[in-house]
Parts: sequence; C-alpha cells; structure tokens
Amino acid sequence: MSKFKSRTKYISIIVLLVLVIVGMWFYQALYGTTGEALQRAENFLFTRMTVSQLSDKDAMRYFFVSNRKKSNDDEVLENRFGSERSEELKFGLFDITIEPSVGLGMLINPSEWFQTEEIVLNNMEALQQESFINKIREQVDASPRRSLLIVIHGFRERFPSALRKTAFVGHILDINTPVMVFDWPGDQGSSLRGYRSARNIATESGAELAKTIELINREAKPDNLWIIANSMGGQVVVHAFSELYQNPEFSDADIEIEDVVLTAPDVSHDEFDNQFKREITSMTRNLTVYVSSNDRALVMSRLVNLGDSRRGESTLSPDMLDEAARIAELVDPDSELVTLVDVTPVNRTRNFHNFSLETPEFFDDLFLRLTNQQTPHARSLYRLQTPEGTSYWVLTPGR
Repeated sequence: MSKFKSRTKYISIIVLLVLVIVGMWFYQALYGTTGEALQRAENFLFTRMTVSQLSDKDAMRYFFVSNRKKSNDDEVLENRFGSERSEELKFGLFDITIEPSVGLGMLINPSEWFQTEEIVLNNMEALQQESFINKIREQVDASPRRSLLIVIHGFRERFPSALRKTAFVGHILDINTPVMVFDWPGDQGSSLRGYRSARNIATESGAELAKTIELINREAKPDNLWIIANSMGGQVVVHAFSELYQNPEFSDADIEIEDVVLTAPDVSHDEFDNQFKREITSMTRNLTVYVSSNDRALVMSRLVNLGDSRRGESTLSPDMLDEAARIAELVDPDSELVTLVDVTPVNRTRNFHNFSLETPEFFDDLFLRLTNQQTPHARSLYRLQTPEGTSYWVLTPGR
C-alpha cells in the first residue's frame, strides 16, 4: 500500500509540473506576446522624439562627428575608429533600436549593459560634410524648437559605446530634438599614464569641437543649441570655448549657444574660473554645473592631479550644509548665467560618478532646464543662499 501511495505521489507531482508548464506556455502565447507588442507600441506612441524616429522601423536616427583616426582594416565601420586623435573631422549618422523595457532602474553596470542586445546599432553611415549638414538641418527644421543637442562623453569611452550611450541619453531625456555626439578618443587605458594621456587629448580635442560648433552654427543654424558634456568631456568643452573666443563672431554680444550643461566635470578650478567663466559669457545664455560630494572618480582624479580639486566635486554633504559656501565660489552674486546643482542626496550610483546616466531626478531637472526659457522651480530643488548672497541649489529625492 505504501508503494502505491508513493507512486501516486510522484505521478501527481509530475502531472502538476506538466500542468504548470502548459499553463505558462498558454499564458505566454495568449498574453505575453501581446503584452510585449503593446509595450513596444506604447513606447513609440508616447515618445516625444518624433523628429528622430524612422518611419519604416522601430529605430531612432542620431548623428556623430569624430576626431578619431580611422583605419580601413575592419569590415565593420564602427570598429574602424581607433584611439588616436586626428585634426580631420569625420561625419556620419547611425540608427539605433532600444528595447521598450530599457529604463534607468535596470542599469547596474553601464559599461557591460551598453554592449548587450538591449541597444542595437542597426545602421551606420559615413557622410561627407555637405550631406551631413543637409540631413541634420532637415531634423533641426522639423523640431519644434529648431534645436540640436550635442553630447560629449568622458574618459575611457570607446567609439561604439559612445554611440550607444548617446542613444540612451536621447531615449531617457526624451526631448523632441535631433541628437548628435561629438566623439573624441578618450579611451587611452585605465592606468595613470592613460588618464594623463586622455587629459592631453581632451585639451587638444577642443580645437575640433570648436570647428564642429562653428560649422553647426554657420550651416545648420539651430535656434537652440544645447551642449551636454560629462566628466572629462568638460575639459574638451572648456578648450573649445577658448578656441571659439578667438573668433569675432563668437566673442561678440550675440548668444550662439542656449545651454551648456556639465555633469561631474573633470576640469580644474583654475581653468574653469580664470578662463571658462569669462569666455562662456560671450556666447552662452545658460551654464548649469551638476556636482556631487560623493563622487569617488573625481576624488581619484584630484589625487592624480597632485591635489588640485576638480570642478565637478561638491563640498556639500548631507550633514554639512554650512559648507555650501565653498562650492558657491563659482557663482557671482546675482549671476544669472551659472547655476550650480548638487545631486548628492539623489546620487545612488555604483561609483557615484555616473549620475548623468542613472539618476531619474537628474534627467527630470535637465529636461525642465532645456525646455524652459527661465530657470525652473521644481519641488525637488532646494535653494540655499550663502552669506555672500550666492544661490546654490540641491537636488533632493522625490517625496
């Protein structure tokens, strides 16, 4: 009798497992596929980036300008861009499909995640300068603000990952504007020697970024030009503005660039305060600097640079609000040009340096700044004022 009960028990378990498997199969067949299709459809239904959306497939079109040396020894075009700098600019476009499920919450290791099938490069084309300008002008004219967003990445970025990260930034920021990446050879290795080499190349690459900005302003003529630079990409921007300042068309009273945004800028205080502040006032309407006091990558950068603090480091920690005055030295009293935003309370990223890729509050604040003529007053922004009268903003978690 016991053997019969034991056999019946095993048979019951097997039957139950079969029923569960069959049930899961039916659920996937009836609801899973439909749910995925609806999610994909809704992703494109609710996206604001209609100007970049390709009509014949679920992909977005982006543009690139690069000052990397290019070889012809690889069949894949994106692999031809090496880690050496060239004064010659290369132009092109790339089409990328992003899975609808991709969002900020799933980012754990961005450097690995950007290489997976979640962000797929469908097409990439090298273009001559004239063709590049024609295609980018077409999107600029079609955008509601006649705008263009230029993204510049930082240290250790390879060309293929720069394309995918640019697409991700455009996807999450979700502003109806064409998006272009200025790509420079920041992938010089992870060693101390590689870091120093990358800083030198970032400084030199300012000349090519300046040429790119001049070309965009002269030929594409966007009404709103937005520039976002992360980490050592800020070094490229600082030296691009030094180049542009030599051009009378940019050093006059007219405003050529609507917004410059620096996130965790790996730029020295001396370069920033003594050079960039003066030059940016002649050509930019708004400068926003996002900083963080728990940025481990910039702490290492300060050590490498013999104690010279980096502009992207905030001196504000949650229990030391009185030190806000130290970071506020960048902003002159009553200045309407430079805005400092401290993201320390919302900076939950793995190394506290990638908040510009992983923090929802950052993207919400950035969206408001780019789409409003006046500085937005969001609930998540907390205003501090130093004894000298300087305003300083802290980005706080949602309540």
